[in-house]
Amino acid sequence: MTRLPGLKALAPVWSRVTNIVAKEARGAWITDVNGRKWLDFTTGIAVCNTGHCHPRVVSAAQQQLSKIMHAQMNIVYSESAVKLAESLQDIMPDPSLNRFFFTNSGAEAIEAAVKLAKQVTKKNNIICFENSFHGRTMGALSMTASKNVYSRGGGQVPGIHFARFPRCSSSCRIPASSGEPCCWDPIDSVEDVLKTRSAPGDTAAILVEPIQGEGGYVLPPPGFFKKLRELCDREGILLILDEVQSGMGRTGSWFAIEQLDDIRPDIMVVAKGIASGLPLSVVCANGESLMDKWIPGSHGGTYGGNAVSCAAAVETINVLRDEKLLENAVARGQQALDFMRVNKWAERFPLKDTRGLGLMIGIEFDPLLKGCAGKVTSAALEDGLMLMTAGSRETIRLMPPLVLSEPDMSLALSIIEKSMSRVFKK
Repeated sequence: MTRLPGLKALAPVWSRVTNIVAKEARGAWITDVNGRKWLDFTTGIAVCNTGHCHPRVVSAAQQQLSKIMHAQMNIVYSESAVKLAESLQDIMPDPSLNRFFFTNSGAEAIEAAVKLAKQVTKKNNIICFENSFHGRTMGALSMTASKNVYSRGGGQVPGIHFARFPRCSSSCRIPASSGEPCCWDPIDSVEDVLKTRSAPGDTAAILVEPIQGEGGYVLPPPGFFKKLRELCDREGILLILDEVQSGMGRTGSWFAIEQLDDIRPDIMVVAKGIASGLPLSVVCANGESLMDKWIPGSHGGTYGGNAVSCAAAVETINVLRDEKLLENAVARGQQALDFMRVNKWAERFPLKDTRGLGLMIGIEFDPLLKGCAGKVTSAALEDGLMLMTAGSRETIRLMPPLVLSEPDMSLALSIIEKSMSRVFKK
């Protein structure tokens, strides 16, 4: 890999996936400073949903740059921020989510959502889930439980309690209509927390990812979110959905919850894919019951709702809709799962599970084969495919851009198959 003198000046705290120095990128491909091209199945950790440098998004950002680069939200509203609020209303999973607070990153939005929930309910505790990931700022880190490396050397804020997240394989998910629990009833774990560690009267919110991201692209069983919604309504607890990684079309719908139990969240957090690579995140909630009760001046941020990022986000939504990229996510995701089945990956390789929705796909290996997921990603990188692992278990996640073509998906799957053959000598 290319080494430049400036690399030594960068903080080493970032864990390395590759040592590639990128010069430019288009669509699903990155070109390094030596001219080598790489097929990108990481997309900046599920950020560039419209592909790298989509021309329409680039044009929208360029036009905004020539008008106003920064309009601080306490002082003036940028036209692009107002237009983005209008665009977001059209794609929300529930019309009750009609007010939006803009900030810069997923972690910042999680912090803001929890702060809103605590302020409105006047309760302090938050229930999260094991193997979850919500960010690495102090509050978000306290609600994260996917890897212990994230919390090394850092403190934790009080009032955070963890329940089990349902970890069912794709082969054992039981339809909710059967009346049978899937492996075990995951709601029992939440109710146990409420009985033993955080009483409903002390619990402001339950924070949950519809599909666990860093935890390994884990899908819950059918009916889980319906039961969670019913529990929150019964106990007077707010339900916060973290759609940071699963939102903005990645699963084949605007938001993953629409394909699960299609329930109404009280608060929803969106980030990553919303602005095609420019920093932006959003806290979505109802105005009358929540946002309008947020004490003015009690929260904010200098760069939140940056005019250029908002312009990029408006065009990102337009591109996702106009180019039918949600539909393409479904088609390419099905292509991947069909390829794995037809080529008998489960029989040929030590896989525990393959699962996913749209282009949010997890490949989990036998947990006894420590380090094998990393070996597969390293082997794939040698053949020009960029992949990432996920969580503390031996899992690879596929998160290519939603513009991915059928031939590029076939190429990537062939490289993964070849890499597994080399690692497992099969």
